[in-house]
Amino acid sequence: MLFTPSLFFQYATCPHWIWHDRFSDPKGKGELPELAIKLMEQGVLHEEEYVKDLELSSVGSQNPEEAKAQTLSLMRSGAKLIYQGEIETVLGGIIFRGRPDLLEKVPGISAFGDYHYIPVDIKSSKEANNEQIMQLTLYGMILEQIQRVYPQGLAIINRDKERKAVQITEKTKEKTKSRTEMIISVMKGNKPPLKLVKSCLDSPWSKKCISEAEAVQDIALIYHMDSRSYPKLRENGINTIVDIAHADLSRLPKIPFLPSHELQRCQIQAQSLIDKEMKWLEKPKFRTSDLKIFFDIEADPLLNIDYLFGFWMNGDSEEKYAKIGKINRYAEKERYFLYFLAERPEDEEKMWNDFLGWIDLLPSEYAVYHYHHYEMTHLKALAKKYEGSANLEIFLAHCIDLRPVVSKSVILPLYFYSIKDIAKSKFLNFKWRHGKAGGAQSIFWYEEWLEKGDRAILQDILDYNEDDVRATECLYNWLVSFM
Repeated sequence: MLFTPSLFFQYATCPHWIWHDRFSDPKGKGELPELAIKLMEQGVLHEEEYVKDLELSSVGSQNPEEAKAQTLSLMRSGAKLIYQGEIETVLGGIIFRGRPDLLEKVPGISAFGDYHYIPVDIKSSKEANNEQIMQLTLYGMILEQIQRVYPQGLAIINRDKERKAVQITEKTKEKTKSRTEMIISVMKGNKPPLKLVKSCLDSPWSKKCISEAEAVQDIALIYHMDSRSYPKLRENGINTIVDIAHADLSRLPKIPFLPSHELQRCQIQAQSLIDKEMKWLEKPKFRTSDLKIFFDIEADPLLNIDYLFGFWMNGDSEEKYAKIGKINRYAEKERYFLYFLAERPEDEEKMWNDFLGWIDLLPSEYAVYHYHHYEMTHLKALAKKYEGSANLEIFLAHCIDLRPVVSKSVILPLYFYSIKDIAKSKFLNFKWRHGKAGGAQSIFWYEEWLEKGDRAILQDILDYNEDDVRATECLYNWLVSFM
């Protein structure tokens, strides 16, 4: 059995990814999202760009045994910097194998003499994430078996070519060992309990996971039910949405990670899924205005920038508020799409300043509608990065998040509650122009635009953002119809 570091990422995305790769018909496996593929490509390019001027000893063979022998020979000879070395050890009958981007020679007694090696990985992210830290920890564990000392000073080279130290504590090692044991258990055939979270949609097996849950009507289909509550629920005979829909909740013991009010909501969610109809909890309540602004931000976390502010304006027939920014006009005189775009990452500050200038034009009375806290979080972050204004504070005070309005008002027969899940449902029936529309796809398009300069790609981004803000208006109108 072979264990490689990529399994940490797969498990974090969806534990079933590992299981299905080994035990399911490969015909049921879908494609990886384009952004995931793009990230891999960018990682390779970033790595090649970083190492091109380094003096290093490369391990070129793709044959594991040959690469391992070549790497060990270089380590014994005291090579200063080894590129793409193959390291391997066998523990408990499991082969642990990896190829750190760099093995760096440092002082310190080991099986090789008065030096040993530390792993350094080249990443296209700003900081090391949990899975990358586990990957480095695993490299350290393998190297410990080879050189008889656990390396210190492990690091990544980030997207800005900065060296970022990664501290590996005993707690980090224990966490990595625990995750490793969980993954090995799955590899041995112990299928993880059904569980559906948003990250599962990034797995090539997501449709398979959903269809399996649907086939048995598993409680994993219930939106926002904490998976840590599943064991106690199953212990009490609650395995399916039918079980919980008809359960006498008062007879259940206290369920960990599921307070009574959340349990009641989960029961209604189950009933909604069975009936395939929405369940109203109360009439929607939120402020309305003659000037309605629907707002959505597009950002690229890979570059740590915001590149598009989009607004669907409703109630400005004279276009008083279209004097700054670019607009798409339509036959409906009161409605138009206004946006601020950073075509290049270095344009972000100008986009921000244009936005600040635009909000100075707004009247005293208006309402800004968005879905979830993303927009508020990013506006506050940009105000810290550059600077805000008194009118920005007023703008923030006029923002109304429709996500909690939905949550308090209605339960829908859906597995997820993103703006796209709700707007595409039979209740709103909104359609995006692009079949691949999504936040991750927008990031992929922006990266493609920066690389290729094709303005058709830029138009896809603008169309997607416009559809997002129009979908928010669609949700607004739907909620208002029940007020």
